[in-house]
Amino acid sequence: MAFKKKVSLKDIAQAVGVSSALVSMVLNGKAKQYGIGEEATRKVLAKAKELNYQPNIMARGLRSGKSHLLGLVVADISNPFFAILAREIERAASEKGYTVIYGSSDEKPEHLSTLMNTLANQGVDGIIVIPCENSEELIADLYLQKYAMVLVDRYFPDINTLSVSLDNVKACKDVTQHLLSQGFRKISFVAYESKLLHTTERIRGYHEAMQEAGLENNIHVLKFPQDKYHEMMLQVFEENKINNKNIEAIIFSTNSLTVQGLYVLNQLKIRIPEDVAVFGFDGGDVFDLYSPAISYVRQPVEEMGRKAVTILIDQLESDEPQVIRRYKLKPELVIAESSVKKQ
Repeated sequence: MAFKKKVSLKDIAQAVGVSSALVSMVLNGKAKQYGIGEEATRKVLAKAKELNYQPNIMARGLRSGKSHLLGLVVADISNPFFAILAREIERAASEKGYTVIYGSSDEKPEHLSTLMNTLANQGVDGIIVIPCENSEELIADLYLQKYAMVLVDRYFPDINTLSVSLDNVKACKDVTQHLLSQGFRKISFVAYESKLLHTTERIRGYHEAMQEAGLENNIHVLKFPQDKYHEMMLQVFEENKINNKNIEAIIFSTNSLTVQGLYVLNQLKIRIPEDVAVFGFDGGDVFDLYSPAISYVRQPVEEMGRKAVTILIDQLESDEPQVIRRYKLKPELVIAESSVKKQ
C-alpha cells in the first residue's frame, strides 16, 4: 500500500485560497494577534482537520526551543513489565502533546550510554530512564548537567534525581507475611545477583518479615550469566529437597525468575502448592493460565508510567526548580491457589 503524501501548510492554503503565512498563524493560535478574521480562521481550522494535517514536530521545536519529544530507555523490552510500562508512558505523553522515542539498554551500561547520546542528538526535551547495573556514573553525569530526567522502577539513592518506583520493601514484606499467615515457615527467596536498589529492597522486605517472625533467612542469589539461571535453579531445588519440606514456600523476586522457576518445578514434577507454595512478581498470562493460578505482586504500572510523564513535563514546563522527590507506589498482592496452604 502506497504512503499518502504528508499534508503541508501550502496544501491547506491552496485549498482555502489564502497564504501559507496566514495558515501558519492560525494553526499556531495567533489569529487574533495578527488580526485574522473569524471566518478565515474557521475555514483554515476546518480544512486542516478535513485533510488530517499533522504539524512538523521538529520544525515546531526549532521555533519554540522545544521538540515535544521525550526519550525513554527501558532495561529489557522483551520483559512484559517493561513493555507495558513503555506503552503506558507513550499513552500518557501523547495525551499531553508529546511524542516518545524509546529503546532498550538490554541491561548493558554501554548500550544505555549509546542510547542516551542518540536521544540527545534527536533533540528530546527530557528523558525517562530505567537504569541498569553499573550506570551510576552516567546518571550522575546527566544530573550534574541539569538534564531533565526521571528514573523509573529503579534509582540510585546517592544521586539526587526524581524517581518513581514500587515500595519494594513493603511488597516483599507483605508477601512473606502472607505466606507466614498460611502456616509456612521454611520460606525461600530467589533473586538474581544485583546491587540495584529494587533488588536489595526486595530482599530486605523478606528479611524483615522473617526476622520479626523469629525465623532464619533462606536466600538464593543466582549469579550471571542469565542463560545459566535454569541450571542454577535446578541445582538449588534439588539440593534443598523440596519434597522433604526443606522448602515449604518460594518467593521469586522478578517476573522472569518466576517463569523460569515454574518451568524448573514442573520439570522436577514438584506440585504447587501441595509440595511447595509459590509467589511471583508482576504477573502475566502464564500466571493465570498455569494450573493452579500463581499468586503475584501486581505493580501499579499505569500509575507509574503516568506519574513519570507528569513530573517530567512539570520539570520541563515550570520556571521554578523541581523539588527532588522519591515517589514510592503501593504494591497489590494478587492471591491465587499457588500460595494458599492445602488443608
